[in-house]
Amino acid sequence: MKRIIFHIDQNCYFASVEMIARPELRNVPMAVAGDAKVRHGIILAKNEPAKKYGIKTAEAIWQAQAKCPGLILVEAHHGKYEFYSKKLREMYSEYTDRVEPFGLDECWLDMTDIVGDYSEAEEVALEIRNRVRDEFKLTCSVGISFNKVFAKLGSDYKKPDATTVFSDTDWKEKIWPLPVSDLLFVGKHTTEKLSKINIKTIGDLAGTDSEFINRYLGKAGTVLWEYANGMDDSQVTESGYKRTPKSVGNSTTTAEDMTSDKQIERTLHMLSESVGERLRRHSLKGTVVQITVRDRDLCIYEKQKILFRPTDDAKEIFAAARELFKASYDWSKGVRSIGVRCTKLVRADCGEQLSLFHDPAAGEHDSRLNKVIDDINMRYGKSIIKSAAEAETASKTDKTAKIMTDPFHPEEGI
Repeated sequence: MKRIIFHIDQNCYFASVEMIARPELRNVPMAVAGDAKVRHGIILAKNEPAKKYGIKTAEAIWQAQAKCPGLILVEAHHGKYEFYSKKLREMYSEYTDRVEPFGLDECWLDMTDIVGDYSEAEEVALEIRNRVRDEFKLTCSVGISFNKVFAKLGSDYKKPDATTVFSDTDWKEKIWPLPVSDLLFVGKHTTEKLSKINIKTIGDLAGTDSEFINRYLGKAGTVLWEYANGMDDSQVTESGYKRTPKSVGNSTTTAEDMTSDKQIERTLHMLSESVGERLRRHSLKGTVVQITVRDRDLCIYEKQKILFRPTDDAKEIFAAARELFKASYDWSKGVRSIGVRCTKLVRADCGEQLSLFHDPAAGEHDSRLNKVIDDINMRYGKSIIKSAAEAETASKTDKTAKIMTDPFHPEEGI
């Protein structure tokens, strides 16, 4: 028997959680938004009445208010969202031990050994939807299919509070006419590239020669072609499984444009300290340092540098990030946001190639110092001990900026 996979997606999750404590907001246009004062002024989530005005997630607050002048904005409370996310996963675990989160509001469940057929799967999905509504005052949509990609597609197909089945016998007639942008991991850029070669639907992609797609989009194109043809055999991981990250990074948007090297260096210090600490916490080291810079016109570019040896030390990460910035930015425009990321990660205990130009004793000293600082901060509170540069940055950040974990590609980074 083919697998039976559920994908459960909470409807308007952040907004729905906020409406639990404020039910008066259920029937008026409402959105959860970032803090406009520090220029994180985007829509994070919206309720169903706000959707009717065409308000979209990630658009600027001013754009949303132009569509709906009476829009009510609510501050985000991430602790609440994490709390309900954990409780929901605990409930799903009553049905199967294979529950794989995909962000805070989505999960895959492998129900192959739990239900006998698609009809029984729909009954269980209805039971889960009813429990989510009755026990948590939330709603969810459930997609059911024979692989993870199509199950995810099903949960997006009909909302809110609905179940969609793409079985192994009827999936082509239902899925292939859908826009190619509906397929998992087909973003705006990929959609535009596919449109240039007249691939508009999932069926168009499925019917294209796989070798041509590989040449056109690279390895990712082959993966997408396999998805379009129902060839996803990725497993749903067991509850509690933690995926090894592919990258570790942080970014920040400042309240005012940065216009000098000194401002950039302070910010890069802060970000590098954070990245280094998180690498050490997960016993990882990075072999590539990458910076992402966005100017005041919201134009973005990325630069990266291969390190001579893997590192989890903030000083080395900072030095590479500063070198990349100075070599590539011409200061024709102020910098609105900047990010630092380490990629090509390796285990911290892996072997290291020695060099005549590197002092291993100095490296060992830095490692011991970082460990002591990490232990003290873990015991007495985060950032009890800071570097001088980080302390100076933090004092300025209280007034001008807010550091945040990079929200993009949660399946790759931490």
